[in-house]
Amino acid sequence: MVKHLLGIVAAIALLIACTLLPFLPGGYDPVAIPVSAMALVAGVLGLVLVPSGLLLIAANYSPALAQRRYALSLLALVASSLVWGGIFLAGLAYSFVLAFAVFILWIFTTFKTWTRLRTTGGFSALPYYLVAVPIGTVLLQFTLIKPAVEYSRNRAIRNSAPLIAAIEQHHASQGRYPTSLHSVNLDFHTGVIGIPQYRYESRGDSYNLFFEQFTYKPGVREFVMYNPKDEHVMTSHAIDLLELTPAQLALEHTRGHNARFDTEHPHWKYFWFD
Repeated sequence: MVKHLLGIVAAIALLIACTLLPFLPGGYDPVAIPVSAMALVAGVLGLVLVPSGLLLIAANYSPALAQRRYALSLLALVASSLVWGGIFLAGLAYSFVLAFAVFILWIFTTFKTWTRLRTTGGFSALPYYLVAVPIGTVLLQFTLIKPAVEYSRNRAIRNSAPLIAAIEQHHASQGRYPTSLHSVNLDFHTGVIGIPQYRYESRGDSYNLFFEQFTYKPGVREFVMYNPKDEHVMTSHAIDLLELTPAQLALEHTRGHNARFDTEHPHWKYFWFD
């Protein structure tokens, strides 16, 4: 039992580590966000495994249910395929190669799971995994994901201080803010695995500095922005900037974001777009 308990803890720990990967300190890794998205899907959809797992556990102690082990195993296999299907679609949203790798793993694990679940003799620990891993993963995901997003956002904001200081130094020496900071090499890093870079745009006698923060909310994109004059502007579509008049652009509803929030850091706000 100790071996299987450690196995359950390790499985939950792996899923939680994958979930939190984009929010951890480190250099940018483009794989972190799709891996986190797949782990989130695995955690939530994994709950469909719980009923079949409970029935298979009961079959270990009930002769009547033991006779139905084949049907219960088939139910568990269908439930696991639903989970793998969700993970596959989450991977496909980011990369065909990643989705293909998930598909191969899906076939391999389904075959092994089916072989184990059909075993009729002796004690089987696999049903306990089907129950404990999804429940433990979801509880930890919903407990940790919001603080992880806040930690990631705050870390990237704090790490922008040298860049903001360099921009202000340029303004002090040149009498204006830089027109652009587009370059081949990034000299200022966010220090967060899931945030690739800071983006800069000159805006009249001020500027916007912003980055995109991965969020756990489905269909929501979050942009975190600094403006020294608190004139934050984040627009959904480039065509709006080309076609709308300044008066139209000044209207909040033309921007496209559905929510706007202050942060604990002066002159920083973040926006949610759907």
